[in-house]
Amino acid sequence: MNERFTTMRALNGSLAEALNMIDPSMENHHQQTAYLSYMIARAADFNEHALALTRTAALTHDIGLITTEKTTDISESKKNAEQMAQFSADIIEEFLDSAEVANIVRYCHSSWSKYLSYTKEEQGKYCESARIATVVHLADTVSTMLKADVSVLNQAKEIRETISTLRDKEFSAEAVDAFLRASENEFIWLDLRYNPQFLNFFVGDIEAVSLDRTVKMTAIMSYIIDFHSSFTAMHSAGVAASASELARLAGMSEDECKMMKIAGQLHDVGKLRVPRTILEKPDKLTEEEFNIIKEHPYYTRLNMMNVEGFEKIRNWAGYHHEKLNGRGYPFHLNASSLDTGSRIMAVADIFSAISEKRPYREGMNSEQVLKELNNKVRLQEIDGDIVTLLAEHFEETERLRENASKSEVKRYYETINKI
Repeated sequence: MNERFTTMRALNGSLAEALNMIDPSMENHHQQTAYLSYMIARAADFNEHALALTRTAALTHDIGLITTEKTTDISESKKNAEQMAQFSADIIEEFLDSAEVANIVRYCHSSWSKYLSYTKEEQGKYCESARIATVVHLADTVSTMLKADVSVLNQAKEIRETISTLRDKEFSAEAVDAFLRASENEFIWLDLRYNPQFLNFFVGDIEAVSLDRTVKMTAIMSYIIDFHSSFTAMHSAGVAASASELARLAGMSEDECKMMKIAGQLHDVGKLRVPRTILEKPDKLTEEEFNIIKEHPYYTRLNMMNVEGFEKIRNWAGYHHEKLNGRGYPFHLNASSLDTGSRIMAVADIFSAISEKRPYREGMNSEQVLKELNNKVRLQEIDGDIVTLLAEHFEETERLRENASKSEVKRYYETINKI
């Protein structure tokens, strides 16, 4: 399937929302950076291709922040901003398959004076990337300067003056001058503070994305989700592999199997809102802690609500903790409301979770796994036909799950060792 499945705009928006979940201090940060970057780029008369690159780079520039175990607070993380930019660029080049965006992101936390220190040959090589990167850097800086408890228009003058002092130092003269022109308009500040998502209403689709490319691109969110906790550094990949195989065995179409893989990759995106202290707690959770865990499927589904083409995917991913007897969470759907894809996802999630080795327990063997799953069938929690299908093809499904999981664990520790 090579035709349009969704759009780059929709996928980037979903990715930005996922990154915002990591910490409350990052709420709307990526959308703000994208909005202001786009407005500055327009004021600088960037062409359409450069505008598209600016927006994508701005939305994804801080992906590397997931690699820090120490903090997710923006102000603290920026201390290692240039290193994080390198990690962000590496991730973007691998998953988004865009060397252009990656090259921009590599420099989006670097000062313009650093670029000016390059040789003429180096400046020529990185000219276009640096031109866009300094715009993203400026917009990112303004976003972090905004104070939530002060009227945004009462902040504008001071921020404009501060940015002006950094002309041809931290940011290029072109970027600063374009920012000053754009930010003369009050609506820019009001949109930036209160409605940066408004950008989506007047920016075109930018680029159509096929289903095959969507599978590849959503793997970046799977990577982010699993990196959020070392305890589950392989979980999403394992669920995606086993769910897509069970879908194939159940007779779903080739495209539906790919969609099931996407759902598996994204099913735990809502866990980005859950503190690591809860995700990694080896003891039994308190009622209050479990209530926080119970929120995550809701946010998973919410994250995909506005993504074109994800109508089935958001349900399959968001309903993975629902039970046929209606006692699941958070929607309390019953058998009549759960289609085959949702039932497969529930089985794949449990199968992967109990098979995985965690720091506080060993993974179950095949006999234990099937015993546990069949017990849940007896309790009318999960679909017995799907469990039977898994049992009949257990060895092959387990091999696919384990290979996918091992690959992600390897990637996780390779990244950790770079930090």
